[in-house]
Amino acid sequence: MASRKLLIGLLLPAILVTGFAGITPMIALLNYCVQTPFELRTTFVGLGHFRAMFHDYRFTDAVFRSLAFAAIALAIEIPLGLGLAYLLRKPGMINSIITALIALPTLFPPVTIGMMWLLMARKNGPLGMVMDFFLSGMFDPFRNATHAWGTIILMDVWHWTGLTFLVSLAAVSAIDESYIISARTEGATRWQIFRYAEFPQLVFPLTFVSLLRLIDALKIFDEVYVLTGGGPGLSTEFITQYIRTTGIEQWIIGYASATSLVFNFIVLILSWLMLMILTGGRGLIE
Repeated sequence: MASRKLLIGLLLPAILVTGFAGITPMIALLNYCVQTPFELRTTFVGLGHFRAMFHDYRFTDAVFRSLAFAAIALAIEIPLGLGLAYLLRKPGMINSIITALIALPTLFPPVTIGMMWLLMARKNGPLGMVMDFFLSGMFDPFRNATHAWGTIILMDVWHWTGLTFLVSLAAVSAIDESYIISARTEGATRWQIFRYAEFPQLVFPLTFVSLLRLIDALKIFDEVYVLTGGGPGLSTEFITQYIRTTGIEQWIIGYASATSLVFNFIVLILSWLMLMILTGGRGLIE
């Protein structure tokens, strides 16, 4: 109990600053949600934007695309990062070099990543030529929605697996070996050792990185905007790009504010559900 109070006390200043920085724009957002700001005549519309939102197919489709993308990205990156951590956990020069190469893409800005993959996905780019070889010259992520989705997912996995790998590597390196030795003495299989001796010690690091990647995947914008621009058609238009299109290009600030608020609550609810499920309702601070 004392350690819990100490941890909360140490975190309190950061929580207050972050809370203030988050609440202040939220108040402005709530104000914009119920009116038509920055127009010739500001009109109070109440919940009109929210009612219109759920009849807007572009909004609902963009939300489902964002959820699908986040689910696919996490389903690939978390197990891949954990598997690489187990493969490269032993110290050595070769493992150190591979670790640095895997972690390197996480240092690049999202816009840079999008531009790199835009160039690579062209017909004369390395990715385009390799995929054309396997698809008999039919690879075209700028006209084929399936190819566009595959390219975006591959790009995100390449960009962010290094983060899940580094967190997993730190967690795997900190595992208490005494439990593993006891399990081996009792004749446990490799899967039983992982399930009952190792995984319980990995729950909190994996929960942390899963939450981080969930939020990042849901708010992806730069890479996709540079690579496909939301196309072909609207097949890769995620909710972040739709909010930008509505608020910046169409200048419908009130409606864009309402969609931003709903998206914010979607992220909060999904993050809370993931936290409760992965930790069995305990949370990250015990």
